Amino acid sequence: MSPKTIFASVALVIALGSLEKSIVTTPLPIIGAELNAGATLTWVVTAYLLAATAALPVYGKLSDLFGRVRMLNIGIGFFLAGSVACALAQDLPTLLGARVLQGLGGGGLIALAFTVIADSIPPREVGKYQGYISAVYAVSSIAGPLLGGYFSEQLSWRWIFWINLPLGALALWLVNRNLGHLNVRRHSRFDWKGAGLLITVTTLTLLLLSPDTTLSALWLAAALLLLILVERRAQDPILPAHLVRLPGYLVSVLLALASQLLMFAVLVYLPLQMQWQKGMGASESGLYMVIFMVCITAGAFIGGKLIGRTGHYRRFVVTGFALAALALWQIHFDLWANLGLGLAGLGLGLVLPALSVVVQNALPREDRGIGMSLFNFGRELGGAVGVAICAMLFHSALPAGSSRDLASLSPAELAPGFGATYVGMALIASAALLITLLALKRHELASMPA
Repeated sequence: MSPKTIFASVALVIALGSLEKSIVTTPLPIIGAELNAGATLTWVVTAYLLAATAALPVYGKLSDLFGRVRMLNIGIGFFLAGSVACALAQDLPTLLGARVLQGLGGGGLIALAFTVIADSIPPREVGKYQGYISAVYAVSSIAGPLLGGYFSEQLSWRWIFWINLPLGALALWLVNRNLGHLNVRRHSRFDWKGAGLLITVTTLTLLLLSPDTTLSALWLAAALLLLILVERRAQDPILPAHLVRLPGYLVSVLLALASQLLMFAVLVYLPLQMQWQKGMGASESGLYMVIFMVCITAGAFIGGKLIGRTGHYRRFVVTGFALAALALWQIHFDLWANLGLGLAGLGLGLVLPALSVVVQNALPREDRGIGMSLFNFGRELGGAVGVAICAMLFHSALPAGSSRDLASLSPAELAPGFGATYVGMALIASAALLITLLALKRHELASMPA
């Protein structure tokens, strides 16, 4: 089957998973008013992200044992059931429970879609398809808030969930029609203890990073220690230790986390600076974010094409982080900030296809599901870590006692907070560049899928 047919079969799955993260943001005030949500309204977003991120590695390992399509069917089924429950919810607790169910399915969509691509497309060629994947992400990220606003104003906020049913049904049909040959089973006992502890560690980590929760780090330390002890005794652990020894795998996961961290820092804090400090409107600042996403897509597309043509990937990671570091310093000093935003997008776009190629090239087929899932898990975790670090840097640089009353601060008082944020992100981009130069080695890319 041609790579284009494979990609077309999972593109809608990727779109569903990424669209659900952004389509809810615009109708949130309307949902809050109807369901009397109050201060807990943000958990409508957080509940989905927590469940989806925690479920990522579990789907990957289960797909290694029971086949990709079986687990894709289960993931889409959970996602659609959760969508129906969200659309019918009459109070906030019910909606939050439904969002958790939806997230448990959504975590499998993206993880397994990437694994299917890795199964079917050789590493030498997969780079150019990363450009198409980035385009799907960009369109979903831009379309999500627009569709959410349209449905909530013209129809009802419940339609942001009902729309998933026809799209999900089409995704199920495409997956089962074209990808049945990927249902390869491996007979082994699933590590349920390790899976449960991994979900616990992931959830506690994300809760600790959330500014809305107060949780002791001792709980995370205890769960992490127990996970290590259980995994050392497991016959077929959910976290295979030998993945760390694969050439380039661990450093690629760390660099992917760094790239996503930088991307979310720009996506969250640059619009805030434009509106709070520079007095722009929401729509005007949104246009700048469209430019950023378009540049990310262009970088991924160009980088992927060149990787497929030349077989070289390390130079694109080096160039990407160098451009990101330079751009963040530009934005900090307000020197051609518009150009800096474009360079940041272009640089971060170059990084991801190259790292995906390294990971796919290193993973053996029997560990590809869990290996790709952990790679994507690192990316998702990077976004949460990035927002948490930016919040810490931003509030630490504000005048004493003002972090809770940002609306009363003048642009001059807000400037140190944004300045500290961009300096911190520029240093992280520089550190990622140094790690790439020291630790990411070049290996020959396979021209056929393993």
